[in-house]
Amino acid sequence: MLIALIADVHANILALEAVLKSIRQKRPDKILSLGDQVNLGPCPRETLDLLKAENVHCLHGNHERYILSAMQGDPAYSGANFASLRYNASFLQEQDIRFEKTYQLDGITFCHALPEDDRFPVNDPSRALPLLREMRFDSPTHILCGHGHNPIHYQLPGLRLDGIGSLGCMDEGTSGTSTYTLLLLEGKEAVLMPYSVHYDVRPLRERFLSSGMAEFCPIMAHIICLQMTYNRDFLVGFVTLAGRIAASKGEASISPQTWQQADARFPWPDGIGTSAFWKRDAGGVTT
Repeated sequence: MLIALIADVHANILALEAVLKSIRQKRPDKILSLGDQVNLGPCPRETLDLLKAENVHCLHGNHERYILSAMQGDPAYSGANFASLRYNASFLQEQDIRFEKTYQLDGITFCHALPEDDRFPVNDPSRALPLLREMRFDSPTHILCGHGHNPIHYQLPGLRLDGIGSLGCMDEGTSGTSTYTLLLLEGKEAVLMPYSVHYDVRPLRERFLSSGMAEFCPIMAHIICLQMTYNRDFLVGFVTLAGRIAASKGEASISPQTWQQADARFPWPDGIGTSAFWKRDAGGVTT
């Protein structure tokens, strides 16, 4: 059996279209998406529609959970740093993003991070390994997951854990590259084959503009547009900076004013802040 695995699309429709085109040529028996289909990127509705049209079996991710919480008015997600959740909520219904947490096949567990923890730090061995060593695995366990935006592998007594990385926005990758994995199951053997797909990132900025996300939450849209363009993590650094400013002001959550202060202080890779970034024309000139 041949299974195509994708994860962490994050509403990057351009990368998804390119990857699905490549996957179709491999003729897999099944396509699984390991969570975080939406949020961060500009095209949540189009992403879910395409996944459905291609009969992709989608699993729950922490970002689906965040959006559901925002839909239900959870005050924990009221800060300015969660504006993209409210953007997603304006396009989606709860039933659109309620997926099962795990999928089992031939002794393999497919999930987002761990079956009972959709935020388990698979991307950080210094945190993940001590936690994994404390867990008991009474029988050989193989977990295939996403969540970490770059591929990673753990081999411990009783456990094999493979993270396949992000289709939509890697943390450390090459600009214009997306990834997926083919899983070949033959008897008791499971063989993973990673693939890279090149796609044109130049239309990304226009997608953020035309979708309305750049207007709805311009700073977050700026962060993620750059992250998807460069395949580098800018979000953690920006939110960390904003969190420090908020703490210095005694804020319980990050206010819009603090979010804007972080925008003014952040070392943007192109040297310009959010307002100027969205005012540039197609040639890169600020109008």
